Amino acid sequence: TAAFLGMAPDARLVSIKVADSVGRTDVSQVIAGIDWVVQHKNDNGMNIRVLLLAFGTDSTAPWYHDPLVQAAEVAWKNGIFVVISAGNDGEGAKWTGSLSNPARSPNLMTVGATDTVATSSLGDDTVPNFSSSGNAVRRVDAVAPGAHIVSLKAPGSYAATNFAATGNVGDRFFRGSGTSQAAAVVAGSAALIIQQRPTISPQELK
Repeated sequence: TAAFLGMAPDARLVSIKVADSVGRTDVSQVIAGIDWVVQHKNDNGMNIRVLLLAFGTDSTAPWYHDPLVQAAEVAWKNGIFVVISAGNDGEGAKWTGSLSNPARSPNLMTVGATDTVATSSLGDDTVPNFSSSGNAVRRVDAVAPGAHIVSLKAPGSYAATNFAATGNVGDRFFRGSGTSQAAAVVAGSAALIIQQRPTISPQELK
């Protein structure tokens, strides 16, 4: 596979581990991770300005009462641009495309997926059926490439183990789809804008 660059190849990445090898976690662990980012965002020159949360919960609480949303909004108010994946519960799925928390918050950046059909033209892009888009109360803020995306493989992970037949691209790379990937594209785009305009606020950036 030819070498390629991601959206923001010079960005410093800080990975906050809150789940096990198959993605199981507790909301309290995620909140603790977000709190850690807020408390330590400027430690050792890290300068954390973008927080990517590529998951959602099945909480039935209104977004404004949800503790996970509140933690994410605290990060936003502390100058961190919070990017949330919309979810993969699109057409025909259990939630019929509606958003989960924290994506329901109108105060954060919620991202759905597009399928570029492997062309550079925007005219043939579509929103794939899996991508949640929201409803009349809350729609996604943006969409970004999130279908059939090639990226680094995490050997031994659930996805690499269970979807090797369709996902593997050589030994190092993996092709996958989901709004988590789309949110990562937007997070990288945000990092580039912040690099250009260091004093921009999360709201101005949105």
